[in-house]
Amino acid sequence: MIRAIRLIPVLVLSTLLLESAGCGAPEERRPDVVLVILDTTRADHLSSYGYERETTPNLDRLALEGERYELAFAQSNWTLPSVATLLTGEPPHRHGAGRAGDSIFGIRESVPTLAERFAEHGYRTGAIINVVWCNPRISSLDRGFEHYDFANTNPTNLGHRDARATTDAALSWLRGLGRDPVFLVVHYFDAHLTYDPPAPYDTLFESGPSSRVPTGFGSAGQVQEIRDGTLPLSPEQRAALIARYDGELRFIDEQFERLREGLEEMGRWDDALIVAVGDHGEEFWDHGGFEHGHSHYRELLHVPLIVRRPNGPRGRVVGERVRQMDVAPTLLEFAGIALADALPGRPLGGKAAPYSIAEGSLWTGDLLSVRSDSGTLILNRDTGSARYFGPDDRLERTPRPAPADLKKILESLPRPRTSDDAPNPLTEEEKAALRALGYLP
Repeated sequence: MIRAIRLIPVLVLSTLLLESAGCGAPEERRPDVVLVILDTTRADHLSSYGYERETTPNLDRLALEGERYELAFAQSNWTLPSVATLLTGEPPHRHGAGRAGDSIFGIRESVPTLAERFAEHGYRTGAIINVVWCNPRISSLDRGFEHYDFANTNPTNLGHRDARATTDAALSWLRGLGRDPVFLVVHYFDAHLTYDPPAPYDTLFESGPSSRVPTGFGSAGQVQEIRDGTLPLSPEQRAALIARYDGELRFIDEQFERLREGLEEMGRWDDALIVAVGDHGEEFWDHGGFEHGHSHYRELLHVPLIVRRPNGPRGRVVGERVRQMDVAPTLLEFAGIALADALPGRPLGGKAAPYSIAEGSLWTGDLLSVRSDSGTLILNRDTGSARYFGPDDRLERTPRPAPADLKKILESLPRPRTSDDAPNPLTEEEKAALRALGYLP
C-alpha cells in the first residue's frame, strides 16, 4: 500500500515529462478547408462587388465575415486550365491542362495536386464536380481525391446536376466522415449556359414577359449563330439572358447558404477556411462578344474571390491585385502544410502580385495577357496581333501602343505544350458529347 502511494507521483511525473516532450501527446486536429468554385461567374455581377441587383446576399455575408478581393484575376478564360490552376497552384504553361486544336491535355504527371498534398497530411479529400472538361479521365483533376464525384453535362448543358443536387452530394459525403479533417471542393456549374434556373429564380430579375427568351435558350448551335450574326438578338432578348444569368447566381447563392448550414450543423464551419472563387467570367457583349473562352478582356478574367478565415479579418476589402494561383498556397499555409516545392503564387493577405498572366483560349488560339500597374496587354501568339489598354482604361475600350515591359513579360512565357506532352485520347462517346456542345468540329 505504501509502495503504491509512492509510485503514483512517479508515474504522473513520467507521463507529464513525456507529454511535454511531445511523446504520447495527442496530435492537434487539422482544420477543415472548403474551396467553392463558381463556374462562369464574373465579379461585377455579385452584389458585394457593387452590382445593382441583389444576386448574392449569402456570399455578401461571407465577405462581411472575411476578406473580399476586388482585383482577382483568372489564369485562363475557360474551365479546364483555370480549375487546374486552382487545384495545383501552377499556371497553365506549367500544369499543362488545356486544349490544343482537337487534342485535350490533363495535368502533367510531374505536377502535384492540392488533393495529393492534403491526403499526405491526413486529410479526407472530396470533390463534387460538374462539367465535361473536368472528366477525370481526360483532365487528371481527380488525382489525390479519395472521393471525386463527377457528373457530366449532357449535349445541351440542360439537365446538368444543379446547385441543389451538388450541395446535397457534398453534405452527404461529409456526413459519413466523422470528425476527420477534410479538404472539400464544391463546383457550382449553374451560371454556365444554358441559363435555366428553377422557379422563382428564372423570372426573379425579368423586367416583363415581353422580354423573355425560351427556356433552354443558349445551346451550342445558338451561341455559334449569335457569334456569326445569323441569330440577332434584340436589346430586350439580351437583357432577358442577363436577367436569367443573374437568376442562376441567386440560385447558387441560396444553395451555398444550404452548404453553410450543413457545415454548421456538423460543427465544421467555425474553424474552417472557406474560399469562394470564380473560374472565369462571362461576356455580355461588353466587347461585342457573348459567352466565354474567346478573348482575354476583363469581363472574362476578373473573378470574385472571397476568403473567410477563423478569427481572421472581418469585412476587409483588398484592393491589391491577386491571382487564382495564389489560392493554393493560401489553403496549404492555413492547414499548416509546408510546400514540398516552391509554388509561384503567394498566400493571400500578403504582398500584391506585381502582375497577373492569363494563358490560352477555348475558341481563338494561343492567347496571352498580362495585367499590371502599367495596364493590360492582350496578345494572340498565333497571329502576332496585340491590344494594349492603359491603367486608366478600366473597361479596356481604347487600344494604345504597348509598352516594352509588358511585351517582354509575355514574350518570355514558354509555349504551353512540349514534345513530351501527350494528349488524353478521347472515346467516341466523349468526342460525340464535345461535338454536340460545339467544342469539337
